[in-house]
Amino acid sequence: MSGLASVGGIVGGGAVAGVAILGGVQGVAMASLVNNTVLKDRLGLGKRERDSRTVGRYASYAGAAAGSAGGIASISIFGTVAGLSGAGIASGLAAIGGVVGGGMAMGVAIVTAAPVVAAAAAGYGVYKLTKFGSAPDAPAIAHSEPPQ
Repeated sequence: MSGLASVGGIVGGGAVAGVAILGGVQGVAMASLVNNTVLKDRLGLGKRERDSRTVGRYASYAGAAAGSAGGIASISIFGTVAGLSGAGIASGLAAIGGVVGGGMAMGVAIVTAAPVVAAAAAGYGVYKLTKFGSAPDAPAIAHSEPPQ
């Protein structure tokens, strides 16, 4: 708990801010990785593909933010003590970690991994959905010799 509070102290917060920072930084790093590899914009691609990749890049950052917020909400909801007090955070993290047979430390690992998974899933998922739901690119016009 003091480790989370130390991390949260970087921005003037406590343990909750620590969870948000740990998850958020990893989520943004994953979004950046996905955006610069899988969803990278390339000039030779068709408009449909480029537009789908653009939407996917925005969605990856939104997924990271949603994963961070969802992790904090999960801590508050699943704890035996309601809220985000010290006891609420400890019981919430222990309950989340208990799902996989761990304790509070495993709860921290799960909650901070959620933004990473959400960033990758949202970015790639929205990209595929946008690509699937949009009209196909127009076929390329073949260059031919002008008539004589």
